[in-house]
Amino acid sequence: MDVRELLNLKKELRFDENGKFRILLMTDLHAGHGFSPQLTEGVEALVEHCKPDLVLLNGDTSGCHRRVHCENESDLREVLDAVTAPMERNSIPWAHVFGNHDDNYGFKKEDQETVYESYPCCVSKRGEVSGVANYVLPVLSHDGTKIAFNVFMLDSHDNLKVMSCEQNRPGVLNAVLPVHFAAGRDYAMPYFDQVCNYCEQSKALEEYNGAPIPAMMAMHIPVPEVHLAYMNREECNFKGNAREDIGCGELNSGLFSACIQRGDVRLMCFGHDHQCDFDADYCGIHFAYGGGMAYNCYCDDDMRGGRVIELDENKPGEFVTYNVRLRDLLGSAADNMMGEHWRD
Repeated sequence: MDVRELLNLKKELRFDENGKFRILLMTDLHAGHGFSPQLTEGVEALVEHCKPDLVLLNGDTSGCHRRVHCENESDLREVLDAVTAPMERNSIPWAHVFGNHDDNYGFKKEDQETVYESYPCCVSKRGEVSGVANYVLPVLSHDGTKIAFNVFMLDSHDNLKVMSCEQNRPGVLNAVLPVHFAAGRDYAMPYFDQVCNYCEQSKALEEYNGAPIPAMMAMHIPVPEVHLAYMNREECNFKGNAREDIGCGELNSGLFSACIQRGDVRLMCFGHDHQCDFDADYCGIHFAYGGGMAYNCYCDDDMRGGRVIELDENKPGEFVTYNVRLRDLLGSAADNMMGEHWRD
């Protein structure tokens, strides 16, 4: 594996002179042609308030329902021009993963990725394994002499029907049994080659760095272990809201176990479940939901916002994470004026 290619980002990520680095994660924007202008106002408010060094869009950025969706490049650029404007204007690097709704109207993720990467401040990469946009974002120390933190971004795909077609594995359609795990939905997960790719990248970067590198991981659909934490709230230091079922899939790719074995990932961030914004700890890894940002589908007004992750180079492996609510920034103007409550 060519580590130089992993380090080759369009815009360098680096801790500041005080050893600080702040990430803003936003998820489930669900925008498309004709989306609510409140979304743009909300993104602007979050970026202005949080002053991030990196912004992560954690899936379902585009794609919603028949009234608001993206069918082509023009529709997607309408969305990205609006929601990435504060990052592009202020030269803030931003990156994305895809969710299960991003290509629901036939505009393939492979073609969308080309549009994303055309933006000057977008540091996303296509990747060479299953799915689109599987990559790592190394964050350098303040003096640039080493890698101080890694951000792994994974495509969690769509559903088992798609997986069955892609891999010619009709058997996976039987994964959801009458007595099922979590919500019993047919959602997908990162595939095994993606798990292997994470391990290979993690090892290669550690060897290059000469020391272990603490990391976080972001993907759209939660891993099944999140449901275990949800069911064992006291033991897992559960804090926050879970107003809907955990939308993980029924098949387990082994990603969480791989993260434990590698020992670098300390934080895993998810989207997908708009009415969840909780934190929990399980086996030494912190789970954190971003909550939802959407105005054109279901999202609770009191939860809408983003998640901040604050890193300190002087405290390797430690982080502070919390939610920022749009109501706290914009008052009642942050509430959905359109009254749409579409739900998949």
